[in-house]
Amino acid sequence: GLPFLSQEPGPRAHLPKDSPAMAEDGGTKLKVKKEVLVKAIRALHQVVNKRSANANQLFANNSETMTLLFTLGKIPEKKRMKGVIIPLPHPLYDEKSEVCFIAKDPQKKYKELLLRQHPVPGLTKVIGIDKLRRNYKTPETKRALADAFDLFLCDSRVVELMPSLLGTVFYQKKHKAPIPVKMVVTDPKPNLEQTLKGTPLRIPTGPCIGVRFGRCSMTEEELVQNATAVIRGIVDNVKGNPVMTISVQATDAPALPVWRRPPPPGGPVDLKKYHSDASSSSAASETGASGASATDGASEIEYGDLPSDAGDGLSIRDTSSDAGSVAGNAIALDSHSELDSEVGDGEDVPVEKDSMPLVKSLKGKKTKRRQAAVEASAPAEKAAPAPAAMPPPPKKLKKAIAKSKP
Repeated sequence: GLPFLSQEPGPRAHLPKDSPAMAEDGGTKLKVKKEVLVKAIRALHQVVNKRSANANQLFANNSETMTLLFTLGKIPEKKRMKGVIIPLPHPLYDEKSEVCFIAKDPQKKYKELLLRQHPVPGLTKVIGIDKLRRNYKTPETKRALADAFDLFLCDSRVVELMPSLLGTVFYQKKHKAPIPVKMVVTDPKPNLEQTLKGTPLRIPTGPCIGVRFGRCSMTEEELVQNATAVIRGIVDNVKGNPVMTISVQATDAPALPVWRRPPPPGGPVDLKKYHSDASSSSAASETGASGASATDGASEIEYGDLPSDAGDGLSIRDTSSDAGSVAGNAIALDSHSELDSEVGDGEDVPVEKDSMPLVKSLKGKKTKRRQAAVEASAPAEKAAPAPAAMPPPPKKLKKAIAKSKP
């Protein structure tokens, strides 16, 4: 299931006009220039506006979002990293948004608590676990539920049930997995408002993290301030795991890089030289000239002993074998030489299909099967006696005898 997203408030990032986004990353300052960030956001704005010029304007403000993509040096460990809510200066959701809360049973109790006693702007529906299990079983109903709301929240005590109840429609296709919130029965409003005013940082399964920081309907300055807050929040929560690259991406748009970690000191590795050295060393080791000097008598003796041992072993086997085996070896060598002379040097001699060994063996098997079938059927025919002629019935026999008499 999803990890619990802590509700600890963090400092809100208010970016001055000319200051870059800065954060401490493993003892070094991660500095993103504001000019580069503004250019990337402006370019994505133009792409989205050009694409949505002929689209339905009713859903244009809420459908297109912007995301910051972070590439880490290694896959974060779940034990050390926790999912959190990163506060945003300009929230993604307001009183006009449609937010659904999945509560623990009984539904009536939490519906009264959240919609009447402590109403939260934007929170319009409360669904209990029992109702969710009974009314939203099929993928069609789950898809309709996901399309009906902008955001889904859930009680942190039932977050483990969400993947099995909502399935791939919410977690893979719609990407609307509920955000767990710690419920305080006396006053749940502060935690809910804090969640609505921030963006979730979920524990990734790989070395990449994606965090939404704004909508394309926001101004460039608002998006830059939100992006700065997200960068600082990510760096604070992935300590010990250096950030390698940062990119900005809009919905169905290419990702534009805005920062990259500088390369380590020292020039790049010359792979051609490395491969040439490796190939020369391997070739030298195969030929026995791997840099051993003529004065190294011990190395020469050590490498010279290997062929002599092999030769002694072969000579022992030859002397123990009889003359017949030697003659057989000679015959085999002669036949091999004859085959080589028949084939010729580099000439392609056409070979008939019927003369191939595989075809011959298959034909031989077929003929053997046919002969066996014929031999099995012939004795059966000989052993079977000829059917005897049935005598005529008694009445017909009498009539025939009577006619035959003069």
